[in-house]
Order: sequence, then structure tokens, then C-alpha cells
Amino acid sequence: SRYTTINFVARPAEREAIDAIVAERQPQITHLTLSQKLYGVQAKLDALQAELRERKSRVQESSKFHRTLTSAIRRLPPEILGEIFLYCLPEYPYITQCHRYTPLVLTWVCQRWRSIAMATPQLWSSLAMTLHKTTKADYRLQCETWLARAKDIPLILSIRSSGSIDRTLCPLGWLRSLVARCRDLHWGGALLEGLFTDSSAFDLLQRLDLNVSFAFTFRGIDIPSNANKLRSVRLSVPYDVASLDGIALPWAQLTKIEINGPGLPVAGILRLLEICPRLHNARFFMPNKPRNSAVTPAINHSLKLLDIRLRKAGQAKLLFDASVFPSLEKLDIWFSYCEVEEWPHAEFTSFVTRSGCSLRMMTVFNNQSAGGHQLEYQALLPSCTFKL
Repeated sequence: SRYTTINFVARPAEREAIDAIVAERQPQITHLTLSQKLYGVQAKLDALQAELRERKSRVQESSKFHRTLTSAIRRLPPEILGEIFLYCLPEYPYITQCHRYTPLVLTWVCQRWRSIAMATPQLWSSLAMTLHKTTKADYRLQCETWLARAKDIPLILSIRSSGSIDRTLCPLGWLRSLVARCRDLHWGGALLEGLFTDSSAFDLLQRLDLNVSFAFTFRGIDIPSNANKLRSVRLSVPYDVASLDGIALPWAQLTKIEINGPGLPVAGILRLLEICPRLHNARFFMPNKPRNSAVTPAINHSLKLLDIRLRKAGQAKLLFDASVFPSLEKLDIWFSYCEVEEWPHAEFTSFVTRSGCSLRMMTVFNNQSAGGHQLEYQALLPSCTFKL
């Protein structure tokens, strides 16, 4: 344009030419608007990028697919892969029927894994069941289908009773048939009358965990003598049970015992240690209110680990005074509260000398006075680690 300064004042004759210039510039402005041009270019780029991403994804999937065809895991024999599957099982021994956990999750990976998992009996030998559900036929069928895959593998079962239930509706015969297949049984809740009888087979049972601590009535526990392989027992019974008179177990063959709940006095614990000559590992919870009863000394030549949860230092004093454990290697004494009573130093020293044991570790919780004797104990047992 020949109009180069804004100080120019157009004459009437020049207005038409100037308006023509403005009209000419307007479409040029529209055409050259940067945002509109970029929008069009960006749309084309987006479409191109989407196409490239799709092509890249297809190429990657193809590469992954063909790479897996030659992967080492595909060459593993089914037996080896089955062993690997066993390491995928949860640490908690009783498995729930949930698709998010092993073994069910393994059956969802591919057809080969499903076939191998279904053919590995050890994956299906453990199951957690709820007692009130066993009254339903479809639930029993579901459990039977699961456990059938275990074939002849001994079972690991947890059967829990939740809430009130009409126990006359429970399939006692069906439950007894499962118990007869167990090597590890956990039962939570009041026992069913007739569940453990002489007619039941306990040839496979190695570990028994009975938690009847919340039972309204405790009618005792009677495990038949044909449980020849039973070695480990954990009992949780009501706190008002003050003795083992109503509990019949093959004590002489047990190597591990944990008893929670019964108010066993020191005399009861010593008696138990006396009638369990093969015991290696023992844990006891003592009553809140110590009971006075005659104490008979006990000797156990096989006990290696003793864990006692008690209330008063006087209970430890009675225990040390009447015990001889020549093989003891680890001793844990737990006080439920921070105990202000004096630690039974003389009784403990006499116990160690009398037993002639070679303690490797001793721990005392919640008794401050025990720590004052650590140097003397270290001299008495130089190879022992003390936590007092």
C-alpha cells in the first residue's frame, strides 16, 4: 500500500481505494490465522501418531508372542513347573477358595498352566472351611471337588464355626471322613460330639490345633490312641479349665505342645512335662491368679525350647525349684505386665546348675530386676545369649 503513515487524512475520493485494501486483507488474515492452521496440522499428526502406536503395539505383541515360543519356561517339564507352583502357595497353611489366590489364580494363566495345576495334588491338599456352610449340599460338593484333586495326598484342613448353628444339622459322617484324611487339622469352635471317636481313623494325623476357647460348654477332648503319628498339639481352651483331666491325648509321643487358655498351675505344667518324655518344644500360658497346689518335681531329658507366659515371679520360682531339663537350649519367660517382684535369681541359678543344661539363648520380658544379674549369668553360661 502507498499509505505508510497514520498521520494521513484520507480525502473522500481515496476512501473507496482504502476500503478495497481492507476488504482484501481480511481473507488473508483468516487464511493465515495460526491457531486454525495448527489445529489442522495437529489433527493430522494425532491421527498419524495413533496409527503408529497401534502398529507399534501389534509389532510388540508379535515380538512378545514369538519370543515366548522359545522361552525357557515353555521347555520346563510339567513336573518341574508343578514344583514351582508349590512355592506360590501362601505361607498360611489353610487355603481359601478364592480366585485371587493360589492355586486358583494359576488356572487362569493359560491352558497349559491350568492342566499342570489341576494335576498337581499338593496344590489342592489344603482347605479352609466354615462349619455352618457344610450343612448345604452344594458347599460340600464344592469342597469335595477341590479335595478330590489332592488324590491320596494327606490333607491340611481348617474348619471354623462362626456364630450359632444347629449342630444336629452338621454332616458328622462327612466331616469325620475328611478328618480321617488329615495330617494337619485346625478346628475352631465347640467340638462336635462324636467327631473324634475310636471308630475314626487317625493314622495320618501329625499336627492338631484345637481352638475351643470360646465354647459355651467344654466337654473335654478325647483323641483316640490310634493317632500314632501325632507329634504336635496346640490347644486353646476356656480359661476356667484348670487341669488336663478332661483332655486325653497320646502325650507320650508328642514332641511339640502349645497350650493357651487353661489355667494350669505350675503343678499341672510340671506334670505335663513329666508325661511327655519326647517333648522338644513347649509353650504354656499360666493363669491370672496363681493356684496353690502341691508341686511334684519333673525331669524331662528331651526338652530343648521352653516358652512360659506367666503373671507373677512366684510362678517362675516354683517352676525353677522343681524342674530338671538337661537338654534345654532356649528359655523364654514372659511376664504379662511389667513385673516389680524380684526375679528368682537363686532359684534360676540352682535350676541351671542342677539341670546341667547348655542354654544358648535366654530372654526375659517385663522384669527389670532380671537384668541386674546378667554378668553373673554370663559367667555361669558363657555360650548363652541373654536378653534381659
